[in-house]
Amino acid sequence: MFTQSQIDQFHHDGTIIAKNLIKGEELEKLQEAADKVVNKAIENAPEDIPNNEEEKQFIWKGLDGYMLRKNGQHIYRRSGNMFDRDPVFKAVCANPEILKHYGQLIGHSFVPADDAMVVKVPHGDVPVLWHQDPPYLKKDWDKLQRIPNIDCDIYLDHSTKENGCLWGIPDHHLVGHIEIENFTEEELFNCPGIIPFETEPGDVIFHSLSAPHGSAGNKTDGLRRTFYIHFNNKEIYEQCYKDDPGCIKRKEQRDGWFYDFNEKTKNKLLEMNDLRRSLGFEMLNEHEISIGNEGFEYVGDGPKTPPFHWETLTNQIDPERRKSLKSLDIIPKKR
Repeated sequence: MFTQSQIDQFHHDGTIIAKNLIKGEELEKLQEAADKVVNKAIENAPEDIPNNEEEKQFIWKGLDGYMLRKNGQHIYRRSGNMFDRDPVFKAVCANPEILKHYGQLIGHSFVPADDAMVVKVPHGDVPVLWHQDPPYLKKDWDKLQRIPNIDCDIYLDHSTKENGCLWGIPDHHLVGHIEIENFTEEELFNCPGIIPFETEPGDVIFHSLSAPHGSAGNKTDGLRRTFYIHFNNKEIYEQCYKDDPGCIKRKEQRDGWFYDFNEKTKNKLLEMNDLRRSLGFEMLNEHEISIGNEGFEYVGDGPKTPPFHWETLTNQIDPERRKSLKSLDIIPKKR
């Protein structure tokens, strides 16, 4: 459980690590399921392209994504629709510790919104370029959400500076789009105050989708896998994602996903808890996590974020500071 001090720090920085949330048999089964996905994706990689001259960040083959290098080689880097790959991915999404910690940070109800895995293969050296997650990567995105918009990143392996751990720029997540496009990757990695988030297997990083972040490539012999769960609150979904083509497609192809926000949604979440029982995992405690038509909600005795807290925080940022944050003035300007 997060302390009030940790919750306050998250809202200041935009990112926080919760140590050892996934453990024991649940972590082992999650790692085994991820192994199968990774092995299949590498085995089914697109054929190399001789004499290729254009590097591309993403080439998709089905639900698996690859980077195309200038040498024509495809390097596996990402998989989608993890709930459909193995039941354990869906079951982990209802892990009591994840839901309690997430619920403390958001302060509202929430449902699963996306399920993906990012993989850094040994010596793949494929970076994740500095960015903000949708919708904040849009240059004209200045809408301010009243409710925290948070990703949940479950680490299946050690994540270090050498194998491409997450780096973040703190205290820049409450002003919409940040002008990252005006800086080089080198400048961003040398940004004053930048924080590396090194983790152990079973650790979980909670980060605001609006927080600027990136990671270097994996230069080691080891694998680095992260299972991503993006949860949404109903209000965030309607403000940020309802009209997004990817979300529309997900809702159409996956039986409404969790975006109905009615009895159907509640039943899907209850089924996730039942799935945990069938796999022998710890189940939810109704005195800590409630399940309703609009999702999970933390109802325990611990501290949690007040309602519409980001509205309060953003209203405290004066226009000059807002401008400074958006333009990343902490990075020294070139002469």
